[in-house]
Amino acid sequence: MRVFALLFGFLALTAPAQAAFPERLITIVCASGAGGAVDVTTRVFADFLSKELGQTVLVQNEPGAGSTIAINFVSRAKPDGYTLLTIGSGVAVAAELYPTANVDAMLRELAPVTMVGATPLVLYVSSTVPAKNYADLIAWLKAHPTDATTGSNGRGSAGHLSIELLNTMAGVNVRYIPYKTTPQAHTDLIAGRLTVMLTSSMGAGAHEVTPVAVSSLERWQRMPDVPTLDELGLKGYEAATWVAMLAPKGAPPEAIDAINKAFAKAVKDPALRKRLDEIGIIPPREIGQAFAATYIQNEITKWTDILRKAPAER
Repeated sequence: MRVFALLFGFLALTAPAQAAFPERLITIVCASGAGGAVDVTTRVFADFLSKELGQTVLVQNEPGAGSTIAINFVSRAKPDGYTLLTIGSGVAVAAELYPTANVDAMLRELAPVTMVGATPLVLYVSSTVPAKNYADLIAWLKAHPTDATTGSNGRGSAGHLSIELLNTMAGVNVRYIPYKTTPQAHTDLIAGRLTVMLTSSMGAGAHEVTPVAVSSLERWQRMPDVPTLDELGLKGYEAATWVAMLAPKGAPPEAIDAINKAFAKAVKDPALRKRLDEIGIIPPREIGQAFAATYIQNEITKWTDILRKAPAER
């Protein structure tokens, strides 16, 4: 018996130590096409993670069907930490918009890793509306309850849901018009064919419209002089196009921990923060699974409720 004990102890001492994560390539499956906000944000962090973790971090785009293609792909991946997923805020209403896609079941096979970043929306006013600030805009909207219009790239988009939340919280009635693309709606806002819009970026022609508020809880560094809707009286108003990272449920805690430690360094890195500022991304308030899990669930609950209450056609 003593011989076996000694032999077991010897084997334990001489057994090779488990390799630290990561020891090979990591793939981040992005639920967005190349050049989209989720893709760009993912790639900025992927470059940093690759250097910090000492392994190649590959971004693989799998867009389509309200993120369900990418979600399904990663939900079936081996839970070893080497296949990750980045999704955008559209996932909050994916189950409502795609009832036959079984989104809830797929999401139950995934676990949040961390929030990655977010882009606030800006409330712009057309030059045809005699309002240069939020108070004047609300007064005008209440005085013209059937005249106000907005638009974005379809029902359930950030531009749609954020306006419906504004309607609910501010007691106004901005009628939503779906467009094939958001830039088409931008063109109509600049031309005065739309009244207001909550959007992340206007691009060309932004000087033709007036920004009166931002949708984040804190002021956006890009527009420090533009107040938040929260500070203007809509307490708790928050809307953003965000990016989150998830992994197959059961991924090793040491892998998740290593990824989050790298993210924690990333959001403090001056060069990376400068790059985020350039593309209009603000880093998450917290890094880690707990915050991400709560945030994503709250977003699903909030926006699903808003979408269900919104008229099918306004």
